This record gives sequence, structure tokens and C-alpha cells, in this order.
Amino acid sequence: MIRTCDIGETEGDVETKIILPILQKDTYLGIPNGYIKSKDYLSPRDIDKGGSKKSGYYPDFAVFINSLPVCVIEAKSPENSTQDAYREACLYAHEINRSYPSQINPCCVVIGSNGKTIRAGFWDSDPVVNCPIEDLVVGSKTLSEFQELSSFGVLTVLSDEISSKLRLSDFRRPFNQGEGPALINSKIGSNTFAADLSPILRRYFTSHSQQEEREIYERAYILSSEIQSHDRNLQAFLKDRITRSKSAGRTELRPKKSGEPHLEGVVKSQVSKTRSEGVLQLLTGPVGAGKSLFVRRYKEFLQPNEIADVTHWAFLNFNDAPPRLKDAKEWACSEFVNSLSDEGAPFDLTDGRDQERIFSSKIRERRAFYDRVNKVNEGRGELEKARDYEQWRQDPEICAECLSRYLQGDRGGTIVAVFDNVDRRDTEEQLITFQLALWFMSQMRCLLILQMRDVTFERFKNEPPLDTYRSGTVFHISPPRFVEVVRRRLELSLEHLSIQAPDTVTYTLSSGTRISYPRSKAGEFLNAIYSEIFQRPRNISTIVEALAGRDVRRALDMFMSIITSGHMSEENITNIARGSRENAISEYQIIRILMRGDYRYFSENSGFIANIFYCDSNWVRPSNFIIPEILFWLFGKRKLAGDNGQMGYFSVLQICEVLGVYGFVNSDVFDACRYALKNNLIEADTLSVVELSLDDCVKITASGWVHMRLLSERMEYLASVLPVTPINNSGLRSVIFDKMRIENKFGDLRFHQIRDLTKHFQQYLAVQKTQLDKHHEYANEKKSGAVYILSKIDRALSGRSKKNGKGGGSQLDLLDG
Repeated sequence: MIRTCDIGETEGDVETKIILPILQKDTYLGIPNGYIKSKDYLSPRDIDKGGSKKSGYYPDFAVFINSLPVCVIEAKSPENSTQDAYREACLYAHEINRSYPSQINPCCVVIGSNGKTIRAGFWDSDPVVNCPIEDLVVGSKTLSEFQELSSFGVLTVLSDEISSKLRLSDFRRPFNQGEGPALINSKIGSNTFAADLSPILRRYFTSHSQQEEREIYERAYILSSEIQSHDRNLQAFLKDRITRSKSAGRTELRPKKSGEPHLEGVVKSQVSKTRSEGVLQLLTGPVGAGKSLFVRRYKEFLQPNEIADVTHWAFLNFNDAPPRLKDAKEWACSEFVNSLSDEGAPFDLTDGRDQERIFSSKIRERRAFYDRVNKVNEGRGELEKARDYEQWRQDPEICAECLSRYLQGDRGGTIVAVFDNVDRRDTEEQLITFQLALWFMSQMRCLLILQMRDVTFERFKNEPPLDTYRSGTVFHISPPRFVEVVRRRLELSLEHLSIQAPDTVTYTLSSGTRISYPRSKAGEFLNAIYSEIFQRPRNISTIVEALAGRDVRRALDMFMSIITSGHMSEENITNIARGSRENAISEYQIIRILMRGDYRYFSENSGFIANIFYCDSNWVRPSNFIIPEILFWLFGKRKLAGDNGQMGYFSVLQICEVLGVYGFVNSDVFDACRYALKNNLIEADTLSVVELSLDDCVKITASGWVHMRLLSERMEYLASVLPVTPINNSGLRSVIFDKMRIENKFGDLRFHQIRDLTKHFQQYLAVQKTQLDKHHEYANEKKSGAVYILSKIDRALSGRSKKNGKGGGSQLDLLDG
């Protein structure tokens, strides 16, 4: 039973001693804490306008279910009247309900108390319950009436009924009718020009095993001195804030043509030790920054001769590690031995004399045993020794330890083991690998270079197990620009095309005309594509680089897709080969290629671009604006310290709560965050691209920014996403599907048809925005994702987006730096 408040106690005492226990305890109303919002969450209202007006009034608590305020609670001190508390709660509920359409009154239950008595009822009537607090006894009729009015279960039913009235229904994807599913899954072949060149180009423009290609790390590596800055706005997302940290122990690696002094110093220090001890060296940077390429290049070309002569290297590729890294000790030891051999360390485990040298310490430990068995049976000791050799050779841990002792002890060398591609694992796996690295370093007494994502280290550097490395020096690598990587790979590919491509390359125009040209012309075409994307003052280079982010691997795959795409017409290629600027590669073509890949239409499975208008028909209250709202809010917070202490990272739970104020349902927002994560619009501090929880922190990516800032004002983007965008207007769905059929029949839509589609979509979204404005808080928000997106579509239709210069043009934009 709850004790009543006495005269002299405060309103705060009533809130904590009476109101909250009644709301939360299962024996009373049983409302979970997450559904109870305090004044900080609520918006102020002016109440009692006909009487003693109160401006900017907040009730003490409100219960939100499905982002609807279904119940408000007002507390007064014991000196005040419960009647006043109930009356003010009713007035506030009335103001809330006025914001919604007629007959829809979400704030239906009100409660008021002064800590001695309590009143509860519906917002537009006298109290149903009016009693002293002592009467709310378990099993009593009064408590039952109170629970039948305002328990969590009852409020949930009321919320579901109201939510269903506010729900936009019948969301369907336009392609999902007739032959639409077959169309959306149909593919197109590569352009015929690239068919003969693809095998050579893929060697340089695919991300597979690049660090193992000698020509890549020898001739295509981008030195620190060659790295340029990005466009101003894009730079704000891609610049490496961690490298600018003033904290002690962080060193930016700056490899030159002849060496890298920082890593060289660590290796020399290990070589000079008379008695080798294990040393762990962290190497951080984003995924795709070139950490693997750097280490391989250092080993092959940058080591001074005096170091190279005495070092033995091993590369453990964690792409091939077992799924459970906690069980990876045996795998690590086995890979270590195999890699040492592959990298040229002086041993042969199948050679008997080498076995004697490598396992000599184990032989000494068992010498007494061999002597005893020899006394019993002459020669038996040699047999046992041979069996031991084979057993040790087959045991990964014993073999690795003995080999390390042999190479570093008997032969006086130094082992450098590289834990490669660890950064491609998620956060938990990287931390497990750090523990594995500590064990491995101690057992092998080697210099161990461990790759790790910069975000992982910064987030967990003061927590176990990374806190053991607190005083260590962290080496860091910043990624090169996409434009630099492509230029260097292009130079290499042209050399090989001039030798390996067919003497005469033939392709076919859409008219059926066959074009033949000497292989020397291939280089002109590739150079022209590069120039069109990166050297002309257009936004396309910003779009491409933002989509790639800091991941060079992704960048290479994108460029290869552009070169080979069937959406690149042979007519364009012919004009480029002739040196004509007329009908050269247009921006819309590049966007189309990046959206559709080798598919005829854009879908969730095609290309490198996502659909920011995605929603799910099974959501509680679907909306095509949820993802834009998430991205818009995160952009506004990008320069603030987040919930995990890192700039721009905020918890999914906070995003749900913020958008909940505007009427979006938490479960819908969470699902939209998962879609955005999967499609690289946001990134999580866990580094996972699949798993997401409410406690995880996320921030907007460069790709998320460019989707909002540039793609949303391109009609090619807007029209292409429509067939797979869930839409709750049957007329618009029919229009979109008709245009799909026209495109399938004639191969392309005309400009006026694309513009008409975009105009229809703008009108559709404007209606949806009007529906969202029925929520008071949303209508009062002058800057929102929906307002921003509608302004961008208006720019697309007016043609203003075409006048933009590089980086988004001179017109100020909310999403510019």
C-alpha cells in the first residue's frame, strides 16, 4: 500500500512517492517506465484561455504508446486541491486533442493527485475515480475501477484504436503487379565495348585480394604526399578526425617512396633486442584505407636491407578465420607456420634435419625418456623420437612455438606477424582478436602488427581489453581519395591493354552497326570516362566519392561497374572514342549505372545507391519520410559529442524518442534505422552492417549525406526508386507501372515522362506531409526531413539543381557544412 503525503511535503514528493509508484507497479497500473514521459519530453501548451490563462503549461507526466499521448498526469502539493490538478490535466488533454482530426482524441485519460486524494477519468468528463489514496488497496473495487480505466493494457488498446485511425494504409510497391516482378528482376548485359577488355580491367578494378597483387602494392600505391583533399562539404564527412587527435601515443604513418620511419623504428627496436620479447603494434584506420597494402608494400619494398635480411614475415588473413574467433588459436598457429613458409623463411618441415633443429628444445626435454626405452629395446628411442617429430609437426601450437624459437633464437632472426583484415570484423570480434593477439605475441615472442578500425580503438581504448594498450603507440593510416586510386589503376590497366587486348576490338551499336577500332583507342575511352567523372566541374565526382566513403575496395568496384555497364550506350562510347563532346557521358547516366548495376531497373538488390523513401507496409504507421527524418536529424547532430563520446554518434533509442515526439512509432523508426545501416546511409559504432540494437550508436555517413543533399534533387534518382517504393496511392502506382512498361518496350523514358513521374511523386509526398502535420509537434517543426526533401524535389522540377557547380553549387543548403 502506498503511503499518502503529508502537509508540508512538496509537489516533487507527490510525484516520486505517489504518482510514479501508482503508474509503474504491477499491482496498480503496471506501465513500463519507458512509456512514461516527464516534462522534458512534452511540449508546452497554453491552457484555460477563457479563465486564468496559463502560458507554456506542462503536465508532470504523460503516457505515450505508439507515440501517442494517451494519458496525462498532473501532481499538486498536499496544500493544493486534487480538483485543480484534474482540471488542468483535462485542459492540457483538450489542447492535445485539438491538434488531431475530428473524432480522433488520443489523449483520452487524465489523472490528478495532491498526494492525499486522486482523481481519474476521461478528458471530457467528470472523474470516474475520486477517492483517498488509501482506498487504492489490492483487491478493492476502487482499484479495479481505476485499473479498468487506466492500466497499461487498457491504455494500449485505446492507443491501438487511435493509431489505426491515423495509419496510412494500403502501401504497396508499384512493380508488384502483372509482369512487374519479372521486369524488376531482369538484367542487362555488359556493354559490348567492354566485353573484350573486362578480363584485363577486372585485375585492377576489383577489390578481391588486392594486397596480394605485387603490381598493385608496388606501382599503384598512393603515397601520403599524393593524397588530396575532397570537396569542402564532402571533406567534412570523410576527413579523419581521429588523426587530428591531440592525445598522446597516436602517430600518423606517412609512407614515402623510400621508406616509413615510424614502423621502421619499431622493427629495428625488435631486431636489436638480444633476448626477443613479444611486442604488439596497433595499426588503425577505416575499412578499405589501405592498411593491408601498406604493410605488404613495407615488407617487400620499404625495409632497409639490414632489416630485411634478418626479418621473417607471416600474414594471417582473418577473412579466412573460423566463425568463432574464441576458438581461433589453433587456426592462427597453423596459418602462422604456413605463411612463414610461403614468405620464404629458411625452413622445411618435411626435411628431417630441419625437424631436428626446429624441435631441438622438445627433444632435450624428452632425452631421458629416449635413453630409458633404448636400454629396454635398442633403437626404440629413435622410433619414439620419429613419432614425436611427426606429432609435433602436426600440432599447430607446438609447431608454431618451436619454429619461432628456432628462427629467432638459433638463427638470430626476428619474426613480424601481421593479423590482416581484422578490421573487416565487427567490434566484438575485433576485441576478441586483440586478446588473441596478446596471447599469440607472448607465445611466439614476435612483433605482432594488429589491424583495427579507428572507431573501435577510440571507443574502447579505456576499457578491457584495450586498456592494456593504453600506453602503447598507435599507428594510423588515412585512406587516399577515390580519384587518386582510380587514376593510378587506370595507368596500369592501359599499359596492359596496349599489350594484351586484341589487336582489333569490335562492338555493336543499337542500330546493329559493327564498330571496329585498334586497341590503342581503348585507352582514350577509359581516360575519357575518368575525365567525365572526376575532372569536369560537376557534382558526379562528389556523388561517387561519397557513395564509396573511405572504403577504397568499394570505390574500385564502383568504377568497374561504370566501365562495363550495359546502361552505358555504345553510341556514347563511339562519340568519346572520336573525341566528340556531344552526347558524352551525362550525370544522369552515371547515376543510373550506380543505381541499377547490371539490372534493368533499380531494386533493393542492385547497384550502390539506396532508396531513402523506403518503408514497410507492416509498420505500425508507415511513412515514406521516416528515413529522411532520421538522416536529417543525425546531420544536425554531426558536430556534437554523441552518446558514446564520439562526434556525431547517437543511440538508436534516442533517435526513436526524438522522432516519437513527432508522431513516428518507435518500432518503425528502429526498423528504418536497420534499413539505413544495411544500405550504408548510417554507420554503427559496433561496426556491424547487419545487427543493430537500441543501445547501439549510429551516425550519418557521407553516403547518407549525398543521398539527401544531391540525389534527392535528381529526377533520375527520384523516378528510378519509384517502382520499388511502397506507395499508398493506387492511382500513382498505376502511373508508375505504366511507365515501367514503356521503359521496357522502348528502352528508356523521355525527359517529360521522367518529369511527370517526379511531379506526381512530389504531390503524393505533399499529401503525406499534410497527414503528418496533424501531429502538433511535427506541424510546429519548421526544419524537418520532409520539408527539406520536398524543397529538393521542387529544385529538381524547376531545373535549379542542374545549375549547380561542383560540390552542390553556390546556393546555401541546410546540409552544407
